[in-house]
Amino acid sequence: MKKILFFLMTMTLCACGQQGRMLSGDQKVLDGGWQLSREGASERYDATVPSTVCGVLADAGYFGDDLLEGRNYAAADKTPFDATWTYSTEFTAKAAAGQHVELVFDGLDYYADIFLNGKQIASSDTTFGVFRRRAYDVTDLLRGRNSLQVKLRRAQSGDLNHGFVDWNPRPLDESMGIVRPVSLHASGDVTVEDLFVIAEPELPALDKADLEVRVRLRNHADKAVSGMIALNLENEGEAAVPFELPAGAEQVVVLTPAEAALLHLEQPRIWWSYDLGKPEMYNLRASVTVDGAVSDTRETAFGVRKIESRLTAENYRQFTLNGKDILLKGAGWTDDLFLRDTPESIRWQVEYVKDMNLNCIRFENIWGKDDTVYDLCDQLGVLALVGWSCQWEWENYCGLPETDGYGCINSPETEDLAVAYFRDQVVRLHNHPALIGWLTGSDRIPNPRLEKRYLEIYEAEEYRPYVCSAKNLESLAGWSGTKMEGPYEYVGPDYWYRDTQAGGAFGFNTETGIGANLPQKESLRRMIPEDALWPLSDSWDYHCTTSGSAMNSTRMLNTVIENQYGAASGFEDFVRKAHAVDYDGTRAMFEAFRARMPKSTGIVQWMLNSAWPSLYWQLYDWYGAPTAGYYGTKKACEPLQLIFDYADRKVYAVSERPEACALKASFTVYDEHSRQIGSGSREIRIDYRQSLPVFDLRRFDGRPHFVALTLTTPDGTPVADNFYCLPARDNDYVWNRTNWYLTPISRHADLRFVFAQEPAEVEMNVEPNDGGYAVTLVNKSSVISYMNILKALDADGQLVTPAYWSDNFFPLLPGQTKTVTCQVAGAGIHIEIDNR
Repeated sequence: MKKILFFLMTMTLCACGQQGRMLSGDQKVLDGGWQLSREGASERYDATVPSTVCGVLADAGYFGDDLLEGRNYAAADKTPFDATWTYSTEFTAKAAAGQHVELVFDGLDYYADIFLNGKQIASSDTTFGVFRRRAYDVTDLLRGRNSLQVKLRRAQSGDLNHGFVDWNPRPLDESMGIVRPVSLHASGDVTVEDLFVIAEPELPALDKADLEVRVRLRNHADKAVSGMIALNLENEGEAAVPFELPAGAEQVVVLTPAEAALLHLEQPRIWWSYDLGKPEMYNLRASVTVDGAVSDTRETAFGVRKIESRLTAENYRQFTLNGKDILLKGAGWTDDLFLRDTPESIRWQVEYVKDMNLNCIRFENIWGKDDTVYDLCDQLGVLALVGWSCQWEWENYCGLPETDGYGCINSPETEDLAVAYFRDQVVRLHNHPALIGWLTGSDRIPNPRLEKRYLEIYEAEEYRPYVCSAKNLESLAGWSGTKMEGPYEYVGPDYWYRDTQAGGAFGFNTETGIGANLPQKESLRRMIPEDALWPLSDSWDYHCTTSGSAMNSTRMLNTVIENQYGAASGFEDFVRKAHAVDYDGTRAMFEAFRARMPKSTGIVQWMLNSAWPSLYWQLYDWYGAPTAGYYGTKKACEPLQLIFDYADRKVYAVSERPEACALKASFTVYDEHSRQIGSGSREIRIDYRQSLPVFDLRRFDGRPHFVALTLTTPDGTPVADNFYCLPARDNDYVWNRTNWYLTPISRHADLRFVFAQEPAEVEMNVEPNDGGYAVTLVNKSSVISYMNILKALDADGQLVTPAYWSDNFFPLLPGQTKTVTCQVAGAGIHIEIDNR
């Protein structure tokens, strides 16, 4: 069906391009053939749309190849972006007789003056704001060959713009540009403004579903019209219902199975997140006919599924999918600094989320130059939680005063703009089945006046859970049921189990992490000049966060390394020990929330990715290479896993498989010299969302030791494994000095024994397989080979991305043989191991 739709759309666009005249339902996307110029300058740059000015200039080589290396960005000249920049293009289009043509802008950043064929159709005194969708009737202005100019000025302090907050430096141009698609849309007198599907599957059987279809129609004529709405539901059939529309009116026609029997589904294909089933999708087309002729057509994809949430007895927000409680395991998304993400780069990033066994992405800021990332979440079965950024809640980022704890949107003008933003973005996203809810506040809540208007829009245009804040706050809508108490800087693996007041494993922690998630050394050499790699320098610090409070240097990471593992002897030793900090710390965060189900309801790593080359808050770096924390997350979130609880010293079997499983769990304990000092096994049966204690390891406390865990089927087929380096004594925390970003550690756990092992002799064999490589490692020594890092490198010694390793950064026990796979594309790739 999708191939047929694509063919028909291609034929429509081609016909429009060849003949010039646009017919009802035609759409012409204006994405290529643009040029960009600066007022007062003669240079012109080829551009595509959507884009930002800096994105176009970077692609044109304006900044050179090293803008984001070292401290170069700090010295970049911002003054060219104080000027007006103009996007210009020419296109062929003309309205056919009796047709209306609209020129649609899905996102302009920030102030825009728009000219079509020399006539100004929009002025920057009213055309501003990045999250507005604008449409202009240009029927009478089109003349076959057309010229379009969009003159832009950047956002100023106090404007409600895209926000990177303290995650990274601000874009030089403040994201000025045509940042979402531009298109022409032709119709007759009646247009289909929106097509919204609400699916209601019957629980718990899911064997029936009713669809409510809301068709928003607009009459461009100065007289009343009547006609038919024809529905075509993929693989289900067709139906037609009459409508009447007063002159110049806009109204929503609500269709249910009472009006169209095909909207009742028997044995519907259900949309599930990928970890619980298959993300099944439907396509619906609505065509409006007037006097027997098609006036307009709109299509949408949707899924049949039910999203709900509730507050538990402890006031924690619990989401459910199709009647099943789910633990949200996710990370926070950001777009590229210059909004240069492509459909290809977005796809592998969403696939990375699945590869890590995460089930959710949090979008704080409504990211995306178009709907690509949300479409991919739908198609790949990854849940999405969207909402506004805290950029607008703090005066030092927004430029407007904070008022009574409500952030910075409190004047009539800013409230009106935020409400318009909200309506446009809710409507834009409300058919995506992956979307599970909206957060209208991040660190704060909207003021009551503003929230009342939000809720009115939400009631009309949405049905998913509305959450007032990512923080544990109460608003007109009730309690958020979430928490945002940190940490954002380093805490040890034991913290997540021992903390009972802040960020620990209870409730729904909407953003948290251990701070630095250091890239691999190949990426570090790309972002930090060779002469600044060692000792640590301000070039490193510049690539931490831009927070004025903390997390803006490598000081904390270096302190942790020195106290836990011993001072680094050089660059490579520092990186290796930083990987150990990251792997164990990030893994424990996710593991603790899984082991503490159902008391824990959600956990979001801050963050998933980075907008520029960074050292902080990322599971893979700006170049696309996974960090150690990526593989710690992947290990922690295996659907079936054995997890060590640092608080009660027990091992838990945890399942998020939808079906019950019979398994065999085993453990082996080694002393600090890799000598075996204990072992055990037992058979277990475990159900969905069960956390089952299987071993008590308290008898090994008081001495440094390693713990190896394995989970197999009863016949011995491997299911999962895990490995821990446990100190004689855990960290000592100063609990009463907990703040918004960390709980201080007064005495660090001593893990020096981890890197004090004798070097192990590891043999590697690499065999090409379908789509990549199979790599077999054999530990031929009597000591544990700790943290074997496998790398797929190109001819220049750079990490090839994306690369999907079945396991990485893993140990090898004495005498152990382990085979892993790597799915990677490209020529001239060679595999290396780093384990020293």
